Order: sequence, then structure tokens, then C-alpha cells
Amino acid sequence: MLYDVFISHASEDKDAFVRPLADRLRAEHIEVWYDEFSLRVGDSLRRSIDRGLAQSRFGILVLSPHFFQKKWSNWELDGLVARQMANDTNLILPIWLDVDRADVLRYSPPLADRFAIGADVGLDEVVRKLNEVIRPQGSTLIVARDFLLERGLEPPVVTDDWWLDIAAASESNDMEGTFQEAMGWGRWGFPLPDSTSDPSQRGVRLGWAALQQQWLTAAQEQRITQITPPREVLTFIESQIGLAEMCQQFPSYLVSYAPQLLLPGLGGPFEPAIEAQYERSIAWGARQLAEGSASGTALTTDGCPPRCSELLALRDPNFGGYRAPSIACSFVQGDINGPTVNYYDTFDYLAWLLSTESLWLGPKVRAFLTQGMAGWGVWIWGGHDRAAEDLGFEVDHEIAGKFGEAVRKARSLDTLRIGAKARRDLLHRLEFSKNLLGLPEGSEELAARVLDPDFLRHYYDDRTDRAARRKRR
Repeated sequence: MLYDVFISHASEDKDAFVRPLADRLRAEHIEVWYDEFSLRVGDSLRRSIDRGLAQSRFGILVLSPHFFQKKWSNWELDGLVARQMANDTNLILPIWLDVDRADVLRYSPPLADRFAIGADVGLDEVVRKLNEVIRPQGSTLIVARDFLLERGLEPPVVTDDWWLDIAAASESNDMEGTFQEAMGWGRWGFPLPDSTSDPSQRGVRLGWAALQQQWLTAAQEQRITQITPPREVLTFIESQIGLAEMCQQFPSYLVSYAPQLLLPGLGGPFEPAIEAQYERSIAWGARQLAEGSASGTALTTDGCPPRCSELLALRDPNFGGYRAPSIACSFVQGDINGPTVNYYDTFDYLAWLLSTESLWLGPKVRAFLTQGMAGWGVWIWGGHDRAAEDLGFEVDHEIAGKFGEAVRKARSLDTLRIGAKARRDLLHRLEFSKNLLGLPEGSEELAARVLDPDFLRHYYDDRTDRAARRKRR
């Protein structure tokens, strides 16, 4: 661990001055190496002090008559002086406690020439003056560190390399400032405050970047996705410092990453923000209809403008009037102009929909998304399944893609023939989905659901419908 300051003092000055000083500095979010804070039973005193001396940005010397008489405090002073000489930086901060310049001059002439703080000005003023040096006003890193401390995250001191990673995470990207802004930050990314040269604003941006890195990593490790039960999603959001605030501020990003929260009553504390967004979208749809707009009519079942945006269709009783494949695509991939949301391969989402693990969606939504996945057809894999391979899927080259070939080759459901290799290919792929997602069904049972005519019929019907619509253009 790194510290802001090391306090070198005589034990006789502890009760009257040093302990209150250390407590006040910690209250100011200054990381203090002080024996009562930093030593534990069994620690080597010398090694701990050596570590504190080496890993502190500044050394506070409480110079007093007692200090001058101590061999131990002299040894600590020697360590600080050696560091200062080696780094050519001013890191020694003297405080004169019951001594004057003449006393210090007799003890150490170089120390007498340094600017010092007299303890007689009062503890408040001592802390204020130390703050001016330790936490210079307007410092971007200090602003960022205070921002994080105020929210309950304790970052390392600003000299730690951790801050280099955070600075890199806060750098602007090609998407920033466009309608696809969060695409540059990754899954569960939200817009950062505007990039600016103002140190205070830069510090806040840096702070948000640090928080965002925390929840981006956690979302990946915990696999928080569209198929995570809503209660688990809400628990995850509440566990991440700052994430709930972003979700309230940007509900469109929230429902992109967690469309399951769109289902009425499952949005938890974000229900009002989601409902308000939905109502605005319904008003937009009504205007589109009144104006006779043709926007989105190719995506609906009746050729009329949709009632709301695709992003919010799962909240609508009639799914906004959209065709099922459009909403299945939105569920898996998010808005075409929005952030990246999918974690698994498309086929894994299908396996989940066919499993009882998806029952919490409710029968209406589950049936609609399953029908949409069938019609969308993107779940049919070829010889290589890149997204699945990234998650650990091992390709069997003898059978890879055979199931997809059989499905695509058939002109209709009636002419579909699944040979032995095609079936093995399907079972092999489903076995991976089962293990990846922890599905309770076996691969044979899931395969029966994929091959169920009531499922595959939607694929062939939609394929025929797409071909007919292309001819009419």
C-alpha cells in the first residue's frame, strides 16, 4: 500500500498533538502511516517503519523537545532526508511543537531553513496548511480521488500505477460525442462526463471512469446479461458504486443491457424512469401514426408505424406492433445504433429460451421471443462459431455446420431431413450451451425442442415472408 504521509514523532507527543493530527488528516481522506493505524500485532516495527518511509509521498516531522532526544525519531529523519536527496524533491513537512527556530537550528541547521508550521496556530490551521501541500487545489488526480472516497471507494494514493489504467480508461474514443457514445466503453458502459481541460471536471470524469471500470469488470465476471434473473440484475446494480446513479440518469442504456427490467413490475427502483421513457416513446409512436409516417413500417405486422421504439417493445402489451424477429434481434443485440449488449452467442440465447430457465419471462413474452428467434434465423451456426469458441466451445470439424446445412438446404419444413451428422452437430452444440448456462435439461431434450415443428415452422415461414417482401420492392 502507498501512503500520502508518514508521521515521525516522539511518543510523548502522541496524546496531546499527534493522534488528533492523524485523526484529522484521515478525516480529510489523506492516507496516513501512523503507528496506531498501521502496525498490527506481530509486525516487525523496524520493517513496518521502513515500509512507511519508503511508500509515503511526504514525511511530517513533529519537531519537539522530546523528538530531539529520541534516537528512533532521528533514524526516521535520516530515512526521509535520504529519500529527499535521492529524489531531489521536497517531501519533508516540519511542524514545530513547543520549539522555535533557535531550538531547531541547534538540532539540525538544514531543518531550520525549511518552511515549517507552528503547532501554536491551532490544529485546524495546521491541517489546512498541510492540505495545501498534500492535496494541491485543482489537481485532477486529487479531485478524482476525493470523488471516489466520497462514494465509498478507497483508491490507492495518486502515485500508484492504478491511476495510469484509470487515466487510459477515461480517454475519449471515436464514438464519444455521437449517438453511439457508449459503444466505445463496452458492455454496461455509460457516457462519461464531457472531456475538458478544466482540472476539477477532468477529475470528476476520471472518477467516473474508475467506477465504471469496476462495474464493467464485475459484469463480465458475474455474467450479468439479458438472461440474468431480474432480481440478480438489481442486486448487481446496487452492489456497484455509482451504477444505480447512471441507470437512473440513462434508462435507455439500462434497458439495453437488461431488457428483462422492461417487464412491468420487474424494474425495481428504476420502474418510474423506465415507465417515463416508455410513455415518451408511446407519444412518439402516436405522432408518427398521425403524421402518416412510413418509418418502421417494414418491421411491424400490420404495416403501420410501431407504437414505440424497438428498445422498449417488451414493455408494450402488443410488443409495439413489431414482428417477433425484430424484437428477438433487439433482445440479443440491442439497438443497432446503441451499445454492445450481447455476451453469449445467439444460439446460446436460443437454448436458454427453450429451457425452463427462462420461465420467469412469463408465457407471453417467452413465446414471442422464442418465435422471434426461430424466424430471425441467426441462431443457425456454420462451420465456425466464433462467439461460442471465445467462450470455450470446441469445434468438432467432422460434423461442424452439418445441422445448419440441413436446415438451410430444405425448401420447407416438410422437406427437412436431419441426418446422423447433422443431429450430432446439434447435440454437440447444445451440450456446450447446457454446460455454459447451467441449463437443467439434457442436450437430447433441448434438441427435441429445437426440432419441434412448432418451433422450426417459424423459421421457414419467416424465410418465405422475407423472400416475398424482397420481390415486392
